[in-house]
Amino acid sequence: MSELVSFLQRTISGSQADQQAALNFLQQAAQTNFPEFVKQLSIVLSTTDVEPFVRQQSGLQLKNLLYAKDAETLQQNQKRWMDTPSNIRDITKQNVLRTLGTETVRPSIAAQCINAIAGIELPFQQWIEVIDILMGNVTNDASAEKLKDSSLEALGYICQDVNAAAVESKSNQILTAIVHGMRQQEPSVLVRLSATEAMLNALELTKNNFANTDERNVIMRVVCEATQAPDTRIRVAALQCLVRIVSLYYNYMDTYMKEALFAVFVFLF
Repeated sequence: MSELVSFLQRTISGSQADQQAALNFLQQAAQTNFPEFVKQLSIVLSTTDVEPFVRQQSGLQLKNLLYAKDAETLQQNQKRWMDTPSNIRDITKQNVLRTLGTETVRPSIAAQCINAIAGIELPFQQWIEVIDILMGNVTNDASAEKLKDSSLEALGYICQDVNAAAVESKSNQILTAIVHGMRQQEPSVLVRLSATEAMLNALELTKNNFANTDERNVIMRVVCEATQAPDTRIRVAALQCLVRIVSLYYNYMDTYMKEALFAVFVFLF
């Protein structure tokens, strides 16, 4: 691990030669033994004694080995990951999950790595348990603020990027975590903000929930309450949620237009 840490440190060196040497090493490591390389990256990422920027670099390298904007490269990355022995994939996933709540920077690179892995595995109905793990991190009263925050980040990314059909069976768990984080009783501004941003990404998954009056009322209540939060960022995110809700579920909005939404706009203006 020490050699990998050394080269990760050199990725931000002031020397162009050092940067190029580091890049060459990382590319060669990925090509020579991909399974071992991703495992080692995840170990560096999860090791709290390592410098924060090195941990972040290891997470960035890991994410970039799993995700790509180019469709052809993404397909190659996905195949390479699925061809990796399951025990190596399990170790890597455990290390990435273990990183949540231990990072000193935001946004969480671990949350992005979780999203990249979930984007590959969930469509194959693998690693389904990650949703329950993330939900548990959020709803457990003993969880630290950073753990709740980064877990909600991960859920938000998954809702945004993973095919909706792949996570539809877990929509209730996703919504449970998000609503829990959005509550007025939540003391952390960061947690409430991450939850509200995650809600915006999750709304297309909530079709069945909006069809249920009680569940719809809960969603509308926490969103409307968030529009009156002291923090401007939460209010803005909540208003974005309302705009999206009205767009997606207009046929359910009559009651709320007369009561909750009217009160929101009176408060704002």
